[in-house]
Amino acid sequence: MEEYSDREQSQIKHFALGRYLETASKIIGSYKQFAYIDCCAGPWESRSKDFRDTSFGIAVDVMKKSQDWLRERRKDPKFRALLIEQDRSAFAMLEGFAREATTERMQIQARNWDFRDHAAEIIQYISIPPSFAFFFVDPTGWTPAEISKLMPFLKVRPCEVLINFMSSFVVRFLNDERTDLEEILGSDYRTLRQLPHEEQEDEAVRRYCDLVKRKGDFKYVCALPVMRRDQDAIHFFLIYGTRHEKGVEVFKQVERRTEEQTQVVRAQRQQRERPNLDLFSPDVLYSRERRYRRLADRCKRDAIAAVELLLSKRQEVSYDEVWAEALQHSAVYESDLRDWLKQKESQGLIRVIGRKRPGEALKRDSKHLLRRS
Repeated sequence: MEEYSDREQSQIKHFALGRYLETASKIIGSYKQFAYIDCCAGPWESRSKDFRDTSFGIAVDVMKKSQDWLRERRKDPKFRALLIEQDRSAFAMLEGFAREATTERMQIQARNWDFRDHAAEIIQYISIPPSFAFFFVDPTGWTPAEISKLMPFLKVRPCEVLINFMSSFVVRFLNDERTDLEEILGSDYRTLRQLPHEEQEDEAVRRYCDLVKRKGDFKYVCALPVMRRDQDAIHFFLIYGTRHEKGVEVFKQVERRTEEQTQVVRAQRQQRERPNLDLFSPDVLYSRERRYRRLADRCKRDAIAAVELLLSKRQEVSYDEVWAEALQHSAVYESDLRDWLKQKESQGLIRVIGRKRPGEALKRDSKHLLRRS
């Protein structure tokens, strides 16, 4: 898309946001009011007159389509959006969008706020009328994502959060003594300086996810990596927090689709930069970047270790619990978990209890239990 030229990482981010909201708004909107809160809305670098290349433009468009979809099924969805931006010039455009996009069926409000200073007003917006809140926090740096600033929103029930964690920036400043990273990496963050660069980034993401989970009392937290547009490196992670396993299921589906979309977007960019290459040649259309592959391999090892720890603590563990533990790791999918469990079962190291027929695939909500042999 022309609007995303030289900002492909935003294209991937918006793809993931749109795909998740597409499913979540239909599920949640079928039984409860749904409130979308964009805490750092912008717009920034938008090249579209209708703001279709912005987070808020995509979110509002998706929610309106979900409303239509639900109404066709005799539901009466009630969606709202609160768009927040502290920069005055950006807010002027945001306010104009909110005014034009508001309809009788969907109320869209814009506020010229620093969201961190207006927690009470934002929570009141969610509470009257009671709504399921979806917070999108996409700052230009990491300071607005500091955990103490987010605490009032993480504690909201029911809610989910999607936070842009600028891991590449965090690692860049990790060795700067003038920079305090305790709010996003914990009090002993200086120990990360001893690690190699990639491990610093991976550990920083793990620590931030752990803070979001603990401080927000979320049951599940996942991290979706977004590559730099023109380098074999990760630019940032989208950190997703939820209290329901259905959210994990949907988000992992989005992660898989985003991974595939990333390949297409980056291949198209390479083809533009090297027009003499065949778009489908191995030099252009690749399976995964090397950095992504290393991350995926590391996360698979971590997921297996987490599952083995569960199995070591108890004689029997439900497949649902193992599934939830494993799939919180980046680039780990149910097929990876099933392959590993199948191998362990063939080696006689675990038994599956509760199958209705031999060879039945492991799946959630089937009362499948894993027992150590």
